[in-house]
Amino acid sequence: MANNTKPSVKPVKESAKSLLRTKSRGSIRSMFDEVAPTYDFLNHLLSLGIDNYWRAKATSKAKRLLGTNNAPKILDVATGTGDLAASMAKIAGATVTALDLSPEMLVIARKKYPHITFHEGYAEKLPFSNGSFEIVSAGFGVRNFENLDQGMKEFHRVLKPGGHAFIIEPMIPRNSTMKSLYLIYFKKVLPKIAALFSKSSFAYDYLPNSVEQFPQAEAFTAVLKRNGFKSAEYFPMTFETSILYVAKK
Repeated sequence: MANNTKPSVKPVKESAKSLLRTKSRGSIRSMFDEVAPTYDFLNHLLSLGIDNYWRAKATSKAKRLLGTNNAPKILDVATGTGDLAASMAKIAGATVTALDLSPEMLVIARKKYPHITFHEGYAEKLPFSNGSFEIVSAGFGVRNFENLDQGMKEFHRVLKPGGHAFIIEPMIPRNSTMKSLYLIYFKKVLPKIAALFSKSSFAYDYLPNSVEQFPQAEAFTAVLKRNGFKSAEYFPMTFETSILYVAKK
């Protein structure tokens, strides 16, 4: 007797290389939903805890640029579990709003930081009026935007005149020796460590490749300027393993 039962077909997950080409918002969301339970632990472990220092540097620079403004409104985009938003919230008088596309990340963020308002959404269509914020920040998330130019246009749109964007991203060192060592760690060692704690080997294959593909230093300040910012600077940190961009509307 013939068996007419069709074999079940498992959905094929988008490969890391394919995701780098498409930056599909749905796949990015699914990836971060998957890594959410171990995201904080692995961030601190794989950066040796230096990620907290990078956020503190961005917050310190933001505080200096705010000057005498004692009630700034700040938006943190691609907030993940909210650590950069919480750092920015330490600025005296600040009101911080944060946004991310991953609902699982936001579940954790809301538990960690109940004093911050979190929204689900994405950078290319921010649900805020023109000129709403003195500062827009983003930590380690801009390279995942589906449309980088549209995301930067939205950062510019929601800033008040004279407001600033603060963007932190991983950086590939420009010194050849440091670059070689960094890429060995990033591509060979880091994914193996991550695999011990996370079910998503995909995410930690995507991570180093997304950093390599993303424009850095002058190339990214050019992106900021072509999307409306008057000025844009960059500040490498920790032997050029991370970089802070500051752009003014």
